[in-house]
Amino acid sequence: MYPQYTHGNEFDSRAPSMSLVYLAAVLERDGHQVTVYDASLGPIVRTGHVYRYGFSDEDVRQYLTEAKYDFVGITCSFTSRWRFVDKIARLVKDVTPDVPVAIGGLFPTSEWAYCLQECAAVDLILLGEAELTFSRIVQNMAGGSRVSEACRDADGVAWRSDNEIRYNPKTTYNERLDDLPFPAWHLVDLERYFKLQKKIFELPVPCLPVLSSRSCPMGCTFCNMYVTHGRAWRPRSPENVLDELEYVIKRFGVRHFYFVDDNFSLRSDRAKKICRGILERRLKIKYNFHNGLSIKTLDEELIKGLKDSGCTSVCLAVESGSERVRNQVYGKGLKTEKIFQVFNWCRRVGIPTIGYFMVGAPGETRKDFEETKALVAKLPMSLATVGIYTPYPKTALYDQSKEKGWLIEPPPEDENRVEMCSVMLRTPDFEPEDVAGWQKELYFCFIRHHWPTLLQEFFRPWGVVNGDMIGKFWGIIKFHFLSRNRA
Repeated sequence: MYPQYTHGNEFDSRAPSMSLVYLAAVLERDGHQVTVYDASLGPIVRTGHVYRYGFSDEDVRQYLTEAKYDFVGITCSFTSRWRFVDKIARLVKDVTPDVPVAIGGLFPTSEWAYCLQECAAVDLILLGEAELTFSRIVQNMAGGSRVSEACRDADGVAWRSDNEIRYNPKTTYNERLDDLPFPAWHLVDLERYFKLQKKIFELPVPCLPVLSSRSCPMGCTFCNMYVTHGRAWRPRSPENVLDELEYVIKRFGVRHFYFVDDNFSLRSDRAKKICRGILERRLKIKYNFHNGLSIKTLDEELIKGLKDSGCTSVCLAVESGSERVRNQVYGKGLKTEKIFQVFNWCRRVGIPTIGYFMVGAPGETRKDFEETKALVAKLPMSLATVGIYTPYPKTALYDQSKEKGWLIEPPPEDENRVEMCSVMLRTPDFEPEDVAGWQKELYFCFIRHHWPTLLQEFFRPWGVVNGDMIGKFWGIIKFHFLSRNRA
């Protein structure tokens, strides 16, 4: 199950969950009957200064009553989703008290003890990527084992046993990703996703995500991705990725894809093989990289290969115009010269670029911010998005901020908490309202210096600026600039 959630505007792309369809595919392969239910596909309702996506609790209750499952798994990607996972878990127990409830995702993996203590309805937590672990646990329980027995020897799981919390750390990660079945898209109501919006992550529907590799070894100090996928980068073979694209095209008629890898281009030779394979197999697809590409890994040959094989845009994580913040605070090891080089390569071959920026890092000063403004003004990009630094648990910056007493940590049940949108730090260098102001300044700086490009992109086929994007920009303006509760 995927929970309802809140977002800063009413234009969020409701995309199907990769984790659920991978879990479902493995369970189905191993002989189990599986259903994928997305509670976020209901109405969008404004609550406070955020928007709630999804069915009402009563709708979910009715669904659970009619479905009558033997086992329920719920994903929880972010802290702000926890309250909805908590509610759904309690609804499951209320409707079917004897049904085991498992949760997984980034937040429960990071805060497994908190989740088990706060929600008695949760029986076990799957830590990190869990296709093989979950299937083994379900198999054991189908054979008559209780939760405690099924989990005892499993890798990467926390559970209750006789009113005590037990924990097996995650020690192994699947090195043979090619052996996994392709995502079980046939279990998802794809038509409903496609009817809800004309575009998903700037691509016309129908479109679907692809995960061609797992993890990233870069070790940025703000990122806790390693909690779920480990620190070692594990790729699928180019042939396996191409086989999946071909399968989805033939089975579902989808030719638009967005890659959700954390570091698709870490090995340039592999990325180039995928590009060549798309052309050699004549797949005739369009695709982009919603999670972004690592600027350090790109060369002009790869960028041209991306363009020739159907890439419509690339997101590039710059983060900051200050080399001190970018490299000493964030740990990216990325020179400004390389940033300009890659953006210029993209412009030369004709790939639109979306620059990712963050403000409000621990130790960031007004001087650092002015350097970011200067970079935004000069960088040849098609679009810029500006997030607010979020202190994620299990990261170096979170630990530093907590130690110094800088955290403004709303409880997980706070309905106004939205990752990358809410200011969660107060430091000697800035107040929360300063960071909100910096974000506003950066957006207006981009528009002031790049409005001709924005107009070109709006009228260009496959442009990254379109009606959908304008809606998102209006949502950003309302949330960040017009809300009284902004900081």
